[in-house]
Amino acid sequence: MASLPAQTLFTAEEYITQERKALHKSEYLDGQIFALSGASRVHSLITGDIFNSLYNQLVGSDCEVHSSDMRVRPSPIAYFYPDVVVACGEPRFEDDVYDTLLNPIVIS
Repeated sequence: MASLPAQTLFTAEEYITQERKALHKSEYLDGQIFALSGASRVHSLITGDIFNSLYNQLVGSDCEVHSSDMRVRPSPIAYFYPDVVVACGEPRFEDDVYDTLLNPIVIS
């Protein structure tokens, strides 16, 4: 009977160090790193529509709308790149690199 190879788990700190140097985006969940694939045309159009609608509704408010390039950390064991993210009030970031949002109120 064949055995499965041992799975390598990473700390959140190892993930973020690697991710900031990487040419391609990946997400992190409880020690595991998952490579992201590209989106289909329809997915891209829907995401654009959602972003545009939220942006137009929030103009002049204290809210920001971000696209899939903004990484979020909704919990200590997870980092994701949602399609669209909204943060209101003063945005909070993980550190002084300002690339990981900690206080999103909407994740799509």
